[in-house]
Amino acid sequence: MTSPHMTTPNVVVNFVDKRRTAAAADPKTHNSIRSIAGFTANAGGTTTTIVGANAAPGANDNNVIRRGEEFQLFTAAGVKKEETIFTVTGVAVAGSTTVTFTPAAAVATANTDVARFVGMTDLKDIADLDARLLVLNYTQAQINQMLVNDKIFAIRQADNPDGI
Repeated sequence: MTSPHMTTPNVVVNFVDKRRTAAAADPKTHNSIRSIAGFTANAGGTTTTIVGANAAPGANDNNVIRRGEEFQLFTAAGVKKEETIFTVTGVAVAGSTTVTFTPAAAVATANTDVARFVGMTDLKDIADLDARLLVLNYTQAQINQMLVNDKIFAIRQADNPDGI
């Protein structure tokens, strides 16, 4: 016999709670504070790259950026360059860090441009978890066998293996 006080596992997802008095901010168009500082350019890039100083994890969080993260471009004065949300597709580290992103920006990135992250985390929903795992070279078949906690653990382990 089931207790009448137990909550049911049949939770309805993807519905809008119309009892809210204010509209929630769309994470694709509103910036939220993150625990990681933004990525600041120290050289000119192209319409699909931004170039900055190498990160120094542990010393500071400047220019720490990962594949799959989303950002918008701003000038050094804090003026948004365009409304586009860009996704990091590659990170190359040598004498400097070159970040490749998609889609292409309207104009090339410039010295002192800032990439500000969008959203509070890359773990917003199941689709984002799956997309991040695909970027981390998991196959769709592997992702289909994972529970949500497995997905979060895999992403956290890839991002910071010493932190788990």
